[in-house]
Amino acid sequence: MAIMVKDPGVSAQKYVTNAGNAVAAYKAGIQAPKASQSQSAIAAAPNWQQAVQSPTALAAFKSGLQAAGDTAWSTGALQKGAARYPQGVQMAQGKWQTNTTPYLQAIASLTLPAKGIKGSAQNYQRVQAVGTALHNLKVQKSGAPA
Repeated sequence: MAIMVKDPGVSAQKYVTNAGNAVAAYKAGIQAPKASQSQSAIAAAPNWQQAVQSPTALAAFKSGLQAAGDTAWSTGALQKGAARYPQGVQMAQGKWQTNTTPYLQAIASLTLPAKGIKGSAQNYQRVQAVGTALHNLKVQKSGAPA
């Protein structure tokens, strides 16, 4: 005897309806997680590193990309992301400023060598000074070795 299942269209509509009604539960889960999200992720980092290096993960990653094709991401980005983009940027203004300020301050604190003629070593030294300062700040902030 065949297993009876609900109509996919009915199930899809139920999914949308229930998800729309779950906003309060969604917010409550964010506001009172069972454990610290960042600490749980840090504790799982060795598992993540091991998993992404496995041949199975590589195959699954490629398979997912092949199944999605070239239009899945752009369809979602155009239909959902484009309308949400300005609001997301507006909401991120403070975080962007906080994260960008140390780099702008590092650039502002530099005393660059004098400009040289087009293509001169002096000009590359100017670029190198900026690049080195920004790289050192990034490494310092991440705690990673240089």
